[in-house]
Amino acid sequence: MPMKPMESKVCRMMLTSRMVLGEEHQKKACEGELEKYMDHCPEWLHPRDDTTNNWMDLDCKMTETIALVRAIGVKYFLIPDDPAMVERAEKVEKVLFSIMNTMVYLINKICFAPNNPEKEFDPVYAQSRFAKKFVSFAKKLDPLLEGPFIMGDTLPIHADYLLYACLCDLKEFLPEPFEKNEYPKINDFMEKFYTYRSPIRRWFQSEESKKGEFIRPAKPHIMTLLPR
Repeated sequence: MPMKPMESKVCRMMLTSRMVLGEEHQKKACEGELEKYMDHCPEWLHPRDDTTNNWMDLDCKMTETIALVRAIGVKYFLIPDDPAMVERAEKVEKVLFSIMNTMVYLINKICFAPNNPEKEFDPVYAQSRFAKKFVSFAKKLDPLLEGPFIMGDTLPIHADYLLYACLCDLKEFLPEPFEKNEYPKINDFMEKFYTYRSPIRRWFQSEESKKGEFIRPAKPHIMTLLPR
């Protein structure tokens, strides 16, 4: 079963930015069309048939989150009109899908295996393995950021919300590149998004924004792994 929209911290952040405030109003907003958010799943994420999934998306969270962000984007006019920007947003989604699934696969499959109780999660080893992947990710993301946001110095689009959420989870797992400002455009994006003069400030002023991960935790959380 796909996650419910209100279970997504990304969803709650986006609704707050659209002035849908409070749990009651947000639950109401998640009824109807947003309940069918998987209808907005892009073709490149569609499984080949009813028995297959994207094999690295172990908990399907990225597939579901991308579809949900698109559904919210459609409902609240956050999808760009320019076809070139739509294409760029999709490129950002694909880069994020790859790095977030690399992180979850590495944490839950490579550096920790719940089906092998003799192995324990080694965060230092996991971070060292992931650091090389992050370098490749940052090089791919950099040209897709017009600066400070995906479309430039303008309103954030749906994919900007997804990007911020993913970067927060990545930073929680691998803080060093962010703390050392190794990729200035990425840090600038995060700072500008956090301080953006819009109702999204209400979200960052809330206690809810400070609790938990946006999409996935920086530790093992999938206790039932997919079959090999």
